[in-house]
Amino acid sequence: RVLTDADWRADIEATAAAIRQFHPRPFRTTSAASFQEQYDALMADVPGLSDKEVVVRLAALVGLIDDGHTRLSMPRQHPTIGLEFGHTPTPRPEHAGLEFRQLPVAFERFDDGIFVIAAREDLKGLVGHRLDAIDGTNVDDAFAAVQAITYAENSQLEALMGADRLSLPDALAALGISRSAEQVTLALVSPEGVRSQQVVVPLDAGPFKWTHAFDDQPMQLRHKHPDKKFWSEYVPAQDVVYMQMDEIADDDVSMAEFVNSSLQLAVEHDAKLVIDIRNNFGGSGGLNKTLVMSIIQNNELNQYDRTFVLIGRRTFSAAQMLANELEQYTRVTFVGEPTGSRPDHFGDPKKIRLEHSGLTLRVSRLHWSSYTAFDEREATHPDFLTAWTSEAYFGGQDPALDSALSLQDVDLKLLLRTAIPRGDLLQIGRYLLDSKRAPDTYSREFATVLLELGLEFERAGDADSASLAYQVGLFFYPDHGKLNNALGALDAT
Repeated sequence: RVLTDADWRADIEATAAAIRQFHPRPFRTTSAASFQEQYDALMADVPGLSDKEVVVRLAALVGLIDDGHTRLSMPRQHPTIGLEFGHTPTPRPEHAGLEFRQLPVAFERFDDGIFVIAAREDLKGLVGHRLDAIDGTNVDDAFAAVQAITYAENSQLEALMGADRLSLPDALAALGISRSAEQVTLALVSPEGVRSQQVVVPLDAGPFKWTHAFDDQPMQLRHKHPDKKFWSEYVPAQDVVYMQMDEIADDDVSMAEFVNSSLQLAVEHDAKLVIDIRNNFGGSGGLNKTLVMSIIQNNELNQYDRTFVLIGRRTFSAAQMLANELEQYTRVTFVGEPTGSRPDHFGDPKKIRLEHSGLTLRVSRLHWSSYTAFDEREATHPDFLTAWTSEAYFGGQDPALDSALSLQDVDLKLLLRTAIPRGDLLQIGRYLLDSKRAPDTYSREFATVLLELGLEFERAGDADSASLAYQVGLFFYPDHGKLNNALGALDAT
């Protein structure tokens, strides 16, 4: 132990007090009573815990708030390897003994499991293997256990953070997933289906070569300039201007200059515009207006089949706010995965350095409402969902970008055909509002399109989607005779 019981209890007390003082609604998803119960248990258990066990328990207490911006740093010995989405530096703790070590492998969760995506050079043969168990703990149970120390507000960010936490041996031991932090046995499955076990020990402090899955792949657009906050270029082969924004911030040039030049490039080439914010953990939300207003003012680009926005589990904070504003004010088409943040969320955290441990606590101070009242959505869902599989990742593919490039003639009917089966009433309402605000976009009446889709769903045997199509139409057009007749006939069967 590098801290005394009294020191730890003082930092725990300060953490709870800061959450209660600064967070606008700390107990939106967890009751104050549950928070207090876990707090009391931690304070009582401090004498029997190691330093890192205290950190893990304290991180779990903060995790009860279910807010991606309210988080306790779990300082890492190798911070460049781990997941980090803060925009200001996180200072190291007072004692090196509080830093969490890293296994010589890193993981990511895909739709088909958790896989090794990077490794120390001597273990690069493990990249692409699926994780099956850790020290005999089934991977699903291990993943469920580490959810206690994620700060995710939805399942997307939870998947991202949870897989990252599985590479911290000190946390694995503290949570009871592994028997020891000094040696961990990974049960793995190769791409060919061969099962094996690999005993690994934490990385040491010395230099080592780190190998990532995409190191040996052909260069993809999204990996072309990893050190730039934003960049764009015209790609003649696809007749597209690809515009990657990894942070909402000014760089060598201002974001306003970058946006103007990128949009002008798309207009000059009469090309599609693809705005990629899949790897954007946020920044300064006030800068979003530049892009939003520029699209609104450009009739050529403000069309569903002309401008596409790629979103995913790393779309967070100010990038989520950008998605909100694009969703509200423009006619862009979203492609990819659901975002890593709730549209209605908390942010702008106060950063606090705990006095004795030197750990960094962040606590949200502001409530950022989405543009619609009572927005309980877990994420912004794309208009066109693309799976994020290990096959695509290790095969060097980019399904979201490929989907955006392949979409042609995106009209009201196509958008509704994807939204109705998933019951996305907010997006359906958005499409209707867009058709009212800009009637030039659609040549047919909203109710007529819903009637046609309902009949198509019926012929395909999807009665639930057909019923929803008719009901949505009647909500907006209650006296529509054909919709009433169609719903009545469907109900009768």
